[in-house]
Amino acid sequence: MKLTTIISTFCLLCLLCIQPMYADGGFWLPTQIQGKVHQTMKKQGLRLSEKDIYDINHSCLSNAILSLSYDNSTFSPFASASFISSEGLVLTNFHCVARYLEHISNADHDYVKHGCWATHRNEETYLPNLQVNQLIAIKDVTAEITQDTGNLADQALTQKINENGNQIVKAQAKGRGVEGKVYSLFGGRQYILAVFRCFKDVRIVAAPPISIGKFGGDTDNWQWPRYSADFAILRVYVNDKNQPAAYNKQNRPYQPDAHLSISSKGVKPDDFVMVAGYPAQTRQYVPSFALEKIVFKDTQAEADIAKIKLDFYTQRKETAADSLYSYYNIKAGSAANVYLKSIGEISGVKEAGIIARKQQEEQAMTEWILSDNDRTQHYGATLLGDMKANYEHLTLLNFTDQMFREVALYGANIIPFAGKFEKLVQMEQRKSKNAKAAMKGEIRKLKPLTAGFYRDFRLEDDKYIMKKLLAYYLEHVDSTFYSTALKKVKKYYPQHLSTYIDSLYDHSPLRNQESMLTLLDSVPTQGTAALSQDGLYQLSLGFYLIYVEKINRLKQAYQNKNMKLYSLYLQAYAEKNKEKQLSFDANRTLRYSIGKVKAAIPGEGVIYTPFTTVNGMVSRHLLYAGNKDFQLPARFAKLIEQRQPSKYFSQKVTPTCCFLTDAHTTSGSSGSPVLNAKGEVIGINFDRIWQGLSSDYETVGNEKSRNIVVDIRYVLWTLEQYSRSQYVLDELDIH
Repeated sequence: MKLTTIISTFCLLCLLCIQPMYADGGFWLPTQIQGKVHQTMKKQGLRLSEKDIYDINHSCLSNAILSLSYDNSTFSPFASASFISSEGLVLTNFHCVARYLEHISNADHDYVKHGCWATHRNEETYLPNLQVNQLIAIKDVTAEITQDTGNLADQALTQKINENGNQIVKAQAKGRGVEGKVYSLFGGRQYILAVFRCFKDVRIVAAPPISIGKFGGDTDNWQWPRYSADFAILRVYVNDKNQPAAYNKQNRPYQPDAHLSISSKGVKPDDFVMVAGYPAQTRQYVPSFALEKIVFKDTQAEADIAKIKLDFYTQRKETAADSLYSYYNIKAGSAANVYLKSIGEISGVKEAGIIARKQQEEQAMTEWILSDNDRTQHYGATLLGDMKANYEHLTLLNFTDQMFREVALYGANIIPFAGKFEKLVQMEQRKSKNAKAAMKGEIRKLKPLTAGFYRDFRLEDDKYIMKKLLAYYLEHVDSTFYSTALKKVKKYYPQHLSTYIDSLYDHSPLRNQESMLTLLDSVPTQGTAALSQDGLYQLSLGFYLIYVEKINRLKQAYQNKNMKLYSLYLQAYAEKNKEKQLSFDANRTLRYSIGKVKAAIPGEGVIYTPFTTVNGMVSRHLLYAGNKDFQLPARFAKLIEQRQPSKYFSQKVTPTCCFLTDAHTTSGSSGSPVLNAKGEVIGINFDRIWQGLSSDYETVGNEKSRNIVVDIRYVLWTLEQYSRSQYVLDELDIH
């Protein structure tokens, strides 16, 4: 059992803010799909009852919708998935598990390049550090959370809410592999408890080669038309009691209480669709002044840094030996994904005029408050002005926080790795009675971690990324947030930065596995000075010290004030729009969105028809001859040409690859099952078109917003015609 409670910060509130929407726009919690929302969905075409979607006492659709996370990161999922068999088969995207396929590949088996097709269960391969999470229950706990908080404020209120949250989770999240978290919604006016069953023995069953699973590569990312068979099939394994367990060869397939059936009938324009998954974050109700900073400062910086990585990894990919091509291809793809998404958001917000529209709404809100004395007294005559003034202080700190994450957490790999040794250094410096024994235990933990890190560590790559991102940090971040070690680096910038960073790496024990393991062996007799006094270690740790001592501490004061103002603003908004059903922003909890299969007009003179076929795939393959993004395995191309009899496409029908819908999706929605009106799988969500990315800030009325879905029949056809994993098809409920 694991407890997770509420973090009361302005950033969290931004994640959890709300936007008024009707049921055909935005993301809906399972517990919200009842009454008017459910009726509206039925009018759109839904044929499921409220209980079919969520029933706390019986198995239901929501129990079959999954999230994927790193091990022990249940509440920070990076993708969505679904159970599709009574024997624990899981359906998701190829691109969501590509990094895991690369990790288990070796000289004999390149699972990224050639695919992974198990022919029976004994060949299903364990994927370390991948966790599958299944929702057990979700319930409103507002009354329990707010108990005995009536007269409390500020820190005392936060402390009491967290205490209540701990008690609720402890009472509700019981059992092996069960974890729970309380989420705050609508500025603390509502709280929900989500309880998950978390599986750590996850194995790959079937995945196409990257040339099929990511056909079009980075060239086609965020674009239409698309032809990727972007799917992967996993299986969850458990102990003999059907409970989550660590990897063990003796584990058996999990028998879930709910799984999805699959429709082989296909779709047509204007068909109803519903997307179910764990979208990460939307900001539908960020005030105009906050949105302006987020998009044109923070997101622009995110794009700049992603472009640095993209250019570097693309160059590496183009010159890499075959054994490293998949590694750099995945790295480049990840950077391209962030870069294209960022510039799409910037362009979309600007083109759609969202900020100006929000300013008008905020002016109307102020006038509404001032038009009534009671409202003026309760909300304050200068509510939005006070929020804006406070946010000016937060802007600098939020940007610096982002730079810390981009450089220290997601930049040069050596920085977070060096942080793993800080505990060992502190053990020695504290000189407690049991320090030596504790240090020996810590060393035992660090040795396998060290071996694992250097498996994929490439020294020259890390140097390059460190140099580029340090330069960006020095150019864009106020010197108030420089550590002592970074101030020393500044002296060498810009003329001699490269030489200085080379020297730090070349003389550091962190430079390779051998030197670090030697250092760990010497610690019991020689201590940790060789590490704690090392320049590269000090530079790395300096980022964390600055974050704790300055960035986070300074933010807290402004966040506390902003929390009060923001909560009042949300209350005012709810009161002003009380006749409307409110849909909460995405925050990595299970959500449903609905829409139709629909064409798009993303720009002047451009029309996107809603379907693509294998004919277009072949045309693109020929058009881009010589481009690795558009290569096809010869056998796959021959199958398309010959059109053998299939259960899923007749010989008279050209197989459909992908289709467009106008259901709302965002980051984290990758791998989400796309369902028909009866709740059957008709596809897998895997991307969006870049012209509609501003929908994360304004969903209603965004006619350019489209998500891209791989047709489930294309997946079945690939399994049937191309794969060796025929036994998988026998497990599926296909209608």
